[in-house]
Amino acid sequence: MHAKQSIVVASVLALALLRVNGLAQADASNCYAIKNDDSKNHCLAIAKNTKSYCYSIHEQDTKNLCLAQLSNQKSYCYSIRSSDAKNQCLAIVR
Repeated sequence: MHAKQSIVVASVLALALLRVNGLAQADASNCYAIKNDDSKNHCLAIAKNTKSYCYSIHEQDTKNLCLAQLSNQKSYCYSIRSSDAKNQCLAIVR
């Protein structure tokens, strides 16, 4: 698996767990400790429920995942190139 794909997959799994546990909009302060800028922006977008952080994400799969989650629209999932990440996106976005 490529590095970008593993970041997307890790983000999907971590943020899906946050959503399932109802913690997604809890404390954004932990997001600031994340060194990878795309992962940090994804975390902030979900924690603060703010799409503008999604648009700051450079990696397209991660950006589309972020937008899918916040918009609750599967159409963004279909733009994800990584097959695994796309399927995970489709599984978590209603």
